[in-house]
Amino acid sequence: MNRSAKVFAAVLAGVLLTSCGRPAVETPPQASNAAASPAAPSAVIDRWDALMPEEDSFQRPPPQIGLSRGNGMDGVGGLIDDTGSGSLPGQAIDHSSPLRAQQFGSSAVVDGVDGRALDLDGYVVPLAMNDAGQVDELLFVPFYGACIHVPPPPPNQIIHVTLATPITMGALWDPYRLSGRLQVKHFEADIASASYDAAAATLSAITR
Repeated sequence: MNRSAKVFAAVLAGVLLTSCGRPAVETPPQASNAAASPAAPSAVIDRWDALMPEEDSFQRPPPQIGLSRGNGMDGVGGLIDDTGSGSLPGQAIDHSSPLRAQQFGSSAVVDGVDGRALDLDGYVVPLAMNDAGQVDELLFVPFYGACIHVPPPPPNQIIHVTLATPITMGALWDPYRLSGRLQVKHFEADIASASYDAAAATLSAITR
């Protein structure tokens, strides 16, 4: 990581710390984890649940601030990860800790998606940028809490991306469409780990 990327990472950490009061962003239309039939082997991947094995489907949905999670877990709180840490339903999220919420969920992959094309909506978590200040490496995720106290998605719901052409980022909660070729490949970062990779991919902003 070059010097600009390190500076950018420090700035990003500050942004996340100061944006905890901002509402969570809804999952993009194509980024739903709702139950759906598996895609055909040659089909373009346009659903996040296509990256999750069937045996993982029992897991609770990703945490989102103020949105219903089912099973009576409604209201402001309900951000409890698989370790049992977090805030109870109906209780305000505790933003007093300087520590980042731990990642939860499964890293199990769907082998059949390896090598398939991507056309997937989601959000960008920048990892590095070039000397011109453009993002060239990132994590692509199905939801974005804009707060370090919201647990990251499970590893099998995160894609590590290197871009063919770096982009100038808008707001961190702006949605994007990822196009490229998916690879089953583990990636580890301080912020979260990912079970998938997309190299030389492209991102386009989604306008609403």
